[in-house]
Amino acid sequence: MRRVENLLATFSTFIQNKLIARLDRHPLRDLQDLRVFYIGGYWRGPNDMVAQMLGGLKALGVDVREFNTDEHMDALETQGVPYDRGTSGPVWLVREKVFPPLLRFRPHLIICNAGGLSFRPAHAARLRGLGIRLLGIALSDPDAYTPTTSRIAANFDVFYSNDKGSVERYRQSGVRAFHLPIATNAGFFRPVPPKEEYRCDVLVLGAVHPDRIEPVKALVQNFDTHVRGENWENYGVTNRGIVLGEEALSVLSSAKMAIIFSRTITGHPGLKVGVFDFQSAGCLVLTDDIPELHEYFDVGKEIVAFQSTEDLLAKIRYYLDHPQEAESIRQAGREKVINHYTWDKIWPRVLNAVLEGEAT
Repeated sequence: MRRVENLLATFSTFIQNKLIARLDRHPLRDLQDLRVFYIGGYWRGPNDMVAQMLGGLKALGVDVREFNTDEHMDALETQGVPYDRGTSGPVWLVREKVFPPLLRFRPHLIICNAGGLSFRPAHAARLRGLGIRLLGIALSDPDAYTPTTSRIAANFDVFYSNDKGSVERYRQSGVRAFHLPIATNAGFFRPVPPKEEYRCDVLVLGAVHPDRIEPVKALVQNFDTHVRGENWENYGVTNRGIVLGEEALSVLSSAKMAIIFSRTITGHPGLKVGVFDFQSAGCLVLTDDIPELHEYFDVGKEIVAFQSTEDLLAKIRYYLDHPQEAESIRQAGREKVINHYTWDKIWPRVLNAVLEGEAT
């Protein structure tokens, strides 16, 4: 009986909002008029990219209603597969759990950010019938493309991917897809006073991957290196523990430089958001020399790039011995990021693509 009552209540809300939405399709004067229903989870807490993108969206003055999937696990359906944030298959949003708060808010736009999140095709079509646009975002392509994102992208009006190669594959299948520029939230990632217990020459802040093990061991052997992230202790590397929130900022501010390895768990090279977050926090960053890096930075003047473990070790030694040059690159890198690559600057381009139909 209770289930029937819930279904009737949901249906009643749906009909009421359908009528209201038909009367409320006025042109948007500016972004402050925009109502966005933002769906996503934050597996790294306040440091998470999905959370930082939300912060950048709010900084624009957009009216955002957040639906945190970590707090609404009953709104996720994985068809019997263990929930792994969309790594092995789509994560369908349960209509009975999501529609009531969504329709009460009456958004112009729904954003499903990462985690393999999607409405089922019939539910997506029903939302479009209300005049609501749907924007999907993938942050783990190409690794997630085959099992997950290729199966959900067509459910959205516009789909953004972190991987350029995947964008072309989406477009070949008829999806209106674009490459997502990388950025940071300077309101969160900022310099803070260092702490003595976190001082070190080199910082590695990230999970263990097979290709990172030997380089990190070489760093530990040659420099005062602090390693923080998942599972390093399983490979004989001292793990100082995961840090989140404000404490992560203290860790970044206390290191002379931080290393970011570009490859995904499957070995695909890609520019990491950590490059932008760490630079915004005021840290000198060294990362793999990949083509995409040169699209964002003047390499050697705004960031340091390395081509091998031997090259990495040599460059660390050089910049430890030449602190003035290191400081010049650190300052230039931070200025580039906070002036050009923050989410409040990127979001208008993304929103324009889905609301106005113009490519970015």
